[in-house]
Amino acid sequence: MKKLISLLLSVVMVFTVFSVALTSSVMAADTAEVTASESAAVMSIDLGGLKIPTSWDELGNVLLKSLYNVADQLIDVILKGLNKKIPAVQFEKKENFTSEMFFEGMEDYLSAPAANAVWSLGYGSASLQTGDELDGKHYVGGSLSFPKTKAATAIYDDQRVRVIAVNDGSGRGTIVFASLDAFGLSYPDVRGIRKELADFATANNIVGINISVLHQHSCVDTFGMNGDLLKMIFTNPALNVINNTFGTDYKLLNGQNESFMEHLYDVTVDSIKQAVNSMTTGKMYYSEIEAGEFIHDKREPMVYDTKVHRFRFVPDNGTKETWLCNMAIHCVGNGAAGTAITGDYPYYVEQEVNKAGANYIQIQGAELAITTSHSSLDIPEGTPRLESLKIYGTALGKHIVESDAAETEVAPLLNYRMKEYTVPVTNQILAFAGKLGALTNKVVATDDNNTELEVVTELGYLEFGTELAVAVIPGELEPAIAYGGYLDAENSWTGTDFDYTTLQEIVGTDKELLVFGLTNDQIGYILEDNDYSSILSGVNEEIVATGCSAGSTTINAFEELVDSIGR
Repeated sequence: MKKLISLLLSVVMVFTVFSVALTSSVMAADTAEVTASESAAVMSIDLGGLKIPTSWDELGNVLLKSLYNVADQLIDVILKGLNKKIPAVQFEKKENFTSEMFFEGMEDYLSAPAANAVWSLGYGSASLQTGDELDGKHYVGGSLSFPKTKAATAIYDDQRVRVIAVNDGSGRGTIVFASLDAFGLSYPDVRGIRKELADFATANNIVGINISVLHQHSCVDTFGMNGDLLKMIFTNPALNVINNTFGTDYKLLNGQNESFMEHLYDVTVDSIKQAVNSMTTGKMYYSEIEAGEFIHDKREPMVYDTKVHRFRFVPDNGTKETWLCNMAIHCVGNGAAGTAITGDYPYYVEQEVNKAGANYIQIQGAELAITTSHSSLDIPEGTPRLESLKIYGTALGKHIVESDAAETEVAPLLNYRMKEYTVPVTNQILAFAGKLGALTNKVVATDDNNTELEVVTELGYLEFGTELAVAVIPGELEPAIAYGGYLDAENSWTGTDFDYTTLQEIVGTDKELLVFGLTNDQIGYILEDNDYSSILSGVNEEIVATGCSAGSTTINAFEELVDSIGR
């Protein structure tokens, strides 16, 4: 009832503002001479602090935004009601949650390399494909569409897992970074892979296992939400009733293919072991390769990292180099809703790096709405998208390989610490998907009615050498949260400021901040709270975000983590 009253009041307010604005403009026309340009203006009136628009354009924007907000409230009310009635997954109570297979990281923080410290690094890689991807039972990740009935219909190239294991020689342990060609991998699957490596990790003093995805919208669905929603809507509630009534554990339908996921676990575990077992000493070099011509930002505030951050490891024994490239560019070369499997542009970047005699691994940066730009490439009009992404990836790969950007040697120093935290689920669309069983994230309830939900996840702080810091983030981060440039009250959706420090400010000015995004979980888009917009306003990030407080919650957790280190 309160929500209904709120909706009615919102509608009344919208039309009140409209009426007052029109009345004021008529009064102004009757009492003063105006120029042609001024005749389009609306008088500014202060009604107890309520700002009345001063132009017809502004008025239109205010009215449209108000209507969007009313529609969002209506959708919210409907979905909340549905979420209370639908036979849902019974989530674990937050106070009963027990963490498993969480690697806290290194106990000791070093401000300088240990005596006789030296880098050691190993590499491993394997295909994630099984050969059964075209059996009609493998969905392609990348779009939350309804209904989605089409499984994979073609395989254009490979999708892989790539791994490095790295150690600074201080005796504090080895850290693993695995990067998958995949749309997403949630907390339970990350923890599942870690569990299979538990004994190996203990035996090899591994203090961190990090698993990222490159977020291809054209790979076999490993996240779960991109399956047949129609089947999930009609089947999963019945399974939930059975499970909740009889204590059974029937598997709910989602977009994951069970045999594909088993293979993914196996080859990821094997590749991690391969990387650890092949570790050799060497030197590490860092360079920043300007790549702005390849990158496009689709969303205000238009803050993004234009560089490819390359770590180049050169073994002492003269064997193959390994390049880690960190960049923020969405992998959407074949669109977000196709049925052809492709590793997208990273596959072709890797080919160029391999031709240069090096292993390749890529980790996504703060890529919220950052996508590819083809403006500098000679791609004929009408070129198929699959061919275009190949041209793009090849050009970007050559750009990286042929770069003459200055390199600096990275001192053998690795600091690493992780923190678990929870993010409130205020997005009722995502809550519905979670209750349905379409999502694979770890969700806990904070109330007895299974309605107030939070996602359990983790983030981290990492240092390479003495001048580079990394924020390890479990989703797609708005770059302004890392680097600054928040939208102010006048330009934000909510009309308020976002008074939070940035991750770079938390780290401090003595270190350059990089972002390893989509790592150890996929909680969706992480936006500034004041620019969490209407899902109907032409943006789509909000649809697959946990909600309006992911940004501030993540900033606070990161600040608590860095403060706890005492650096």
